Amino acid sequence: MSSLDETFELLLQKLDRPDTLNAAKSDPIFYFVYKPEDMLTLKQRLSLWKAKLRELKFDVERISLSDLLWQIIDESGRWEDWLEIEPSAEVEELNQAIRDVLTSQSRLIEEVAQRINSLMPPKIVFLTEVEMLHPYLRSRTLENKLHDRVPVPLIIFYPGYRAGQYGLRFLGFHAEDSNYRSIIVGGI
Repeated sequence: MSSLDETFELLLQKLDRPDTLNAAKSDPIFYFVYKPEDMLTLKQRLSLWKAKLRELKFDVERISLSDLLWQIIDESGRWEDWLEIEPSAEVEELNQAIRDVLTSQSRLIEEVAQRINSLMPPKIVFLTEVEMLHPYLRSRTLENKLHDRVPVPLIIFYPGYRAGQYGLRFLGFHAEDSNYRSIIVGGI
């Protein structure tokens, strides 16, 4: 069994415990931590894991951050302008312009929250392509802004490494971000 499958089995154990799904206690947010180099393998496993959860009477909804980012960028109407200035612009200047579009009025976070809030148990949400947040937003910011707004289990597939019991290192090169309030599985 691969370490990804072992981590998924640990996640299933957590989902099987009623206290971890008690929204009155805390948001049912889980970080599924995996090595960035396992990204492709993980994406290949998602269909299998969704089927396994269906057998356990959960219905899985996938929210792709990649799709959401492109949707928001497209709706901004600025894509053509960015393509035009891209050859002469500094990378940080373009990144800041994209960051502004995604964070203006918390657009990305509100879009994620809206999609999650439209769901009711026995749904589970797979939040994928979290790597697309770099360099615009940190996953911890997303988690903090979703606090008290998650009615169903949210699995954040996090490319990075665990740093201690409650810390994570996004993509393996960011500094440790500690004191996550959610349940962390994998990444050891």
